[in-house]
Amino acid sequence: MSLFNKLPHETPAALVRALAFVAGAFAVVVMATPAVARAESPFDGKWKQGALHEEYTVQQWLPGCGPAPVSGNAGGGEIVSVREEGDELSIVGGGRVYKSNQCYDPLPTLARDSHSRDSGGRTWRTRCSTPAADPRRALMQTLVAATSDTHIDVIETGRYEITLNEGRCIADVKRSRGFDLVSRDGVPTTPSASAPPPAPTPAPVPTPTPRQACSPGDPARLEVRPSRKLMRPGESFTFRALVTDASGCPTPTTTSWALGDPEGARSLKLEPNGKVTALDGAEGATDLVATAADKSVHVTVEVASAARYDDLLTKQGLNAAGENDAAATAVIAGSSIGGADAKGEDGARKRKTIFVGIVGALVVILGILALVYSRRAKKAAVIEKESEDRHHELVREAEDRKRAKLEAHASQQRAHEESILRVKRAAESSVGTMLCPTCKREFPPPAGNFCPQDATRLVPLADADESTLAPAGGVCPICRRGFQPGVKVCPTDKEELLPYAAVAATATVSAKGKICPTCGDRFDGGAGFCGKDGTALVLLN
Repeated sequence: MSLFNKLPHETPAALVRALAFVAGAFAVVVMATPAVARAESPFDGKWKQGALHEEYTVQQWLPGCGPAPVSGNAGGGEIVSVREEGDELSIVGGGRVYKSNQCYDPLPTLARDSHSRDSGGRTWRTRCSTPAADPRRALMQTLVAATSDTHIDVIETGRYEITLNEGRCIADVKRSRGFDLVSRDGVPTTPSASAPPPAPTPAPVPTPTPRQACSPGDPARLEVRPSRKLMRPGESFTFRALVTDASGCPTPTTTSWALGDPEGARSLKLEPNGKVTALDGAEGATDLVATAADKSVHVTVEVASAARYDDLLTKQGLNAAGENDAAATAVIAGSSIGGADAKGEDGARKRKTIFVGIVGALVVILGILALVYSRRAKKAAVIEKESEDRHHELVREAEDRKRAKLEAHASQQRAHEESILRVKRAAESSVGTMLCPTCKREFPPPAGNFCPQDATRLVPLADADESTLAPAGGVCPICRRGFQPGVKVCPTDKEELLPYAAVAATATVSAKGKICPTCGDRFDGGAGFCGKDGTALVLLN
């Protein structure tokens, strides 16, 4: 389940970008921080409680959740007792006891998540939520603000979510209630929730000191609160304008309102009393101009959808009501003593000075970081160059080793080829060795003229060409004589010649010797022909 005010987390890509982000966020906070008066004023006393105004924006609603919430007002007019208890305000009366460290919604399952109080003791902020496993979820942000010594506002924004099997019901709420001072007491009393405080008795109790009435003078200062307002489509809000004289006494000077840009009429409806209504479907920021006694101030109204509302609420440094606590002011008139201009209470100059100081400090920090980064970059460049040089040296060494291996291999190959060539040349240079072109037998000297196996005429081995060395020639299966390559049929027996291997496989070896009938030379039983004249041998008796 998604909570409507959960903010996204961003991870900077670099330290400089992170500092820039912090600077921007801090600048927004500084510009949004009002010049709060530090003068302490007691809040103890009787206060009149205003009506509780609730505005609901239903995002989606299902029948199973019951009736959809409806905006409206409730109560108002009760006298309550307000007093300070430590750092918190306690409001007793009107049917309940409320403290500024609580959320205003009395839902019993709400638990406080965070709480803060400003250093001036006039603003309290509290955030509450229900347990995560609760199907009826609620998330509230409550602001208690003492806008003056005589007025306190309680403003709360939040979201309700109900989870059903068929879906969810979601509604946003904004509730507000004001309290106006009736009288101050030295010792606070707790009035009845439904009846006004009892009449004072004649007992000698301290009499409250009434506030001195002021007589308005010439208008000297125009103040409009808030200076920035964030709204959702369909919401209405009335800006508070106050014109005071030089002593701070309110004057009856009329304040007029106008849109700073005519295009703003597309997103806002502005009424003469400073009430604005955000039109449905509108989004964007619009400038409003409040004018009194020929002096004007500008305030900003930004309309955002419910999905973007909470994100902008935090990013722009606004309170739980979507307001900037600072006021937009303009000095209408001033006085001079001894030629020196009077100073107004506008805190813009102070905020500007703080902002310029922060920016200057950030510039110095960024300069230092840039210097450190530059030095580290130079060192990294040197290390990188040394690494590249080592790499190139290793590559050169590897290439040298490879080249040496290739040269050694080539040398061995040349030696091998030269050895073969020497053997071949030695064989070719042998004198008297004869070769049979048919059976490829070699006969050392002294050799005859014919092969004793197939009667083929021998040729000198030194003169043998490729055709002589290649397997060729055939043998007659009848007379068993061999013939040169190209001869297919025996010229004597007219039989087709066969390969020597086929005829040799069927040859018979006689145990008796053989003799040539022409020359009379004798041969062993394995010979078939006379080596001198090629005559067929006959067996010895």
